[in-house]
Amino acid sequence: MLDDNAEVTAPPQPHSRHNKLPQPHGWQNRYRLFGSILVIAAVGGLYFAVKAVLAVAHGHWAAATVSALSTIVFGIPTVWIVLMFACRGRLRASVDGVGTSLALAAGIRWLTVWFGAVLVAVVGYLAFGSQMGGEFPDVRARSAAFFAVMVVGAVLGLGAMVRAGRRRPRPGLRLSPAGVEFHDAVTAFRLPWADIVNITGTGVEGKNLRPIIFWPRGGEPAVVANASLYAPNGAALFWMIRYYWLMPAARGELGNGVAVQRLRANHFPVG
Repeated sequence: MLDDNAEVTAPPQPHSRHNKLPQPHGWQNRYRLFGSILVIAAVGGLYFAVKAVLAVAHGHWAAATVSALSTIVFGIPTVWIVLMFACRGRLRASVDGVGTSLALAAGIRWLTVWFGAVLVAVVGYLAFGSQMGGEFPDVRARSAAFFAVMVVGAVLGLGAMVRAGRRRPRPGLRLSPAGVEFHDAVTAFRLPWADIVNITGTGVEGKNLRPIIFWPRGGEPAVVANASLYAPNGAALFWMIRYYWLMPAARGELGNGVAVQRLRANHFPVG
C-alpha cells in the first residue's frame, strides 16, 4: 500500500471536462451532520419568516424586527450549506502575470452579518419582550443565563470577524511557477514545487473536511483545511494543484489566466 507521504511520479490520467471531478480519497462530506444542520436551519428560517409576516400584519413591529433578524440567523447557514454541496458560489480569483491567487470566500462578511443579527435579535427580545404582542412567549426571566451566553458569544464573534476583516494580508492561496503560498488566521506556508513529494486529501488527523495536504521533503505536512473555502468546487481545486505539481511544463498557465478558466470548467486530469 502506498504511504500517504510517499513520492508520486505517475502522470495524471485524462478526465473529461463534461464529467464531475471525483473527490480525492479520504475526503469526508459529513452529510449527516450538515444535513441535520440544514433541516434545523431551514425549518427555523421558515418559522421566523412566517412569524415576521404575521407580526407585520398585526402591527407588532418589535416582534417583526426580531423575527426578521432571526430569519437571517437561520437563513445564512441554510444558503451556505446548499452552496457548499452544490459547488456553487463565486470564485474569487486574480491573475497578475506571474501566478494565480485565490481569495477566501466571502465567509467573513457573512459571519459578521450573522453575529450582528444574533446580537441585535437577542438584545431586541430582551429589551422589548413585553411588547411582542403574543408572537413569542416571555421566557426572559427563566432563561437569563442562556441569553447572557448568547449576547457574550455574539459580541466576541462579531469582534473577531471585524478584526479578521481588517487583517492584512487577507487569507488566500497562491499558485505560481515557483510553488504554493498559503496563509489564513492560523497557519502560513510557502513551498517550492520541487520540495513537495505528494499532495493528498488525507493523512493528517483531524483534517478530513475537504483538506489539501502537502507533504514536503523532510518536513511536516502543510494543510489547506478546506478547499471549498477557496473555490466553489473544492475537488477541482485539489486536482488543479496536483496537475501543476506533476506537470512543470504547464505551470505557465498559472500566470496567463488559463488555469482559472480550467478551474471554472473543472477541466483537469485526475491522478
